[in-house]
Amino acid sequence: MSADPRGLRASMAAVLTLAVAAGMSIAQPGRAAEAPPTSFGGKGEPPRGGGGPFPPVTPGPGYPNRPTLVSSAFPQFGQLPLKYAPNAAGMVTLDATSPPLAWTRPPQGTVSVALVMTDLESSRGGYPQDLPLWMVINIPAGFTELAEGTPRGRTSMLQQGAFQKSFLTNGYIGPQPGAKAQSHHYLFELYTLDRMLEVPRDVTLDQFRAAIKGHQTGQRGVLIATCCAESK
Repeated sequence: MSADPRGLRASMAAVLTLAVAAGMSIAQPGRAAEAPPTSFGGKGEPPRGGGGPFPPVTPGPGYPNRPTLVSSAFPQFGQLPLKYAPNAAGMVTLDATSPPLAWTRPPQGTVSVALVMTDLESSRGGYPQDLPLWMVINIPAGFTELAEGTPRGRTSMLQQGAFQKSFLTNGYIGPQPGAKAQSHHYLFELYTLDRMLEVPRDVTLDQFRAAIKGHQTGQRGVLIATCCAESK
């Protein structure tokens, strides 16, 4: 006996409804289901410490060759909140809280991603790259988010050979004294690379830039914030 087509359609509709309710992903015919982005620092959870959920990253001009870099804590050219700048007010701490960051998927051929933060006004000898305020190197290409408050050093949040440093410590240091009196511009740069970098853990920015030469899979992603005279 053949089945009633109306009954079959009703049964299939019920199954699809249950699947959606359960949060299952239904792939369209001929299309592979896209894997969700992976949080590098927070393992898929929202940033810790009040940074808010990661925003959806809308691709900008030049994508996918140029990744888009954003933060849920401040907009492009916005004010970096003071919670990420404890040293700007003259405090001395090597355990500053890093801001949450997210980016679009890197171009094809990308093996690792590197993040660099510099102060465009303050430097020794007038050369901003002398004082990296944060570097995260060898982030696996499958990760598209970095949670707020990444701990210093080699932690469980840093995987597959990734490491971080600043000019003072092995983690985020943030804006320095002087920025509280007159705001500075802080440049976050995201580099997509065709390999994991074999560089020392105390790598300088000059060494880093030499190591990535000829290995970029696209243009750098850029995010700029100001801090800290008008920051809250």
